[in-house]
Amino acid sequence: MTISEIARLAGVSSAAVSRYLNNGSLSQEKRERIKKVIEENNYQPSENARAMRTKKSMRVGVIVPQIDSESVPQILSGISQVLDQEKYSVMLMNSNQDMEKEITMLETFEHSQVDGLILAASIVTKRHREALKRMPFPVVIIGQQVAGYSCVFHNDFQASYEMMRYLLRSGSKFPAYLGVSRKDIAAGERRYQGVEKALREFGFEIKNIPHAEVNFTMDSSYKGMEKILQKQEKIDSIFCATDMIATGAVLCLKNRGIHIPEEVRIAGLGHGIVADILTPRLTTVEYEYETSGTEAARMLLELIHNPQEKRRERMLDYQIIYQESTLEK
Repeated sequence: MTISEIARLAGVSSAAVSRYLNNGSLSQEKRERIKKVIEENNYQPSENARAMRTKKSMRVGVIVPQIDSESVPQILSGISQVLDQEKYSVMLMNSNQDMEKEITMLETFEHSQVDGLILAASIVTKRHREALKRMPFPVVIIGQQVAGYSCVFHNDFQASYEMMRYLLRSGSKFPAYLGVSRKDIAAGERRYQGVEKALREFGFEIKNIPHAEVNFTMDSSYKGMEKILQKQEKIDSIFCATDMIATGAVLCLKNRGIHIPEEVRIAGLGHGIVADILTPRLTTVEYEYETSGTEAARMLLELIHNPQEKRRERMLDYQIIYQESTLEK
């Protein structure tokens, strides 16, 4: 059913129906006639028509780097909780850690009917920044601190510093580190810096201890752990930049017959499901991933409803979860 058909059945002009749908000025008599026709015919305005009238599509774009990671489902749950309440739908895209694909996704959203974008970022390159500048709608970033944008991020430096310091204070004399690319400012650079600070406080230099750069998969961290062991360097503790990295390291150590925590203590970061199902259970850092999603969605809605709203940042807290992988039985 079209606006013209509603107008004909109600005996009013199309302009009157349009004013009714937009809550515009209209006599009570015409309003009642139009309402009756709409209810009798169960009329529902199309999404495109509603977008044209309100200048809002009621859709939000979301880009995530790896949908099967332990953090992303929690982030999406938080986003959905807020957007569902406001009747917004989500257009989700997964880059699978492919930077070129991520840029293409940003370009796609630039020309899409969405009211805003939430980017769960791993690496923010110059091309990312250029693409973000072209967005005709508000953008909120999760996981990275990016100047000029509302952001929700974690205290990666302090969390990594505290975890490595805990391992060293527990008596570790031969520490090791499995991290990710430092091009990723949060999970890579900030966590590296936190580890580096803790090591220096105990007389170590990170370049002189066994360490390897891996990606976020269990397979990659298994191979990284293997390379460290092949060098026959002595280790008695290892901090991993994520729980998934720690999982690969644990499997490698077990396959080599190395006992955890009696011979090597190991810790991760993230406190996903894997941390509690590993044997022994993994000491880790718990991040507020779901909260990052709810907070980002709220920030975005504020910017959608009030484009002049000041951009703001929020750094979330963390908690260390001490479990069997670092505790002597």
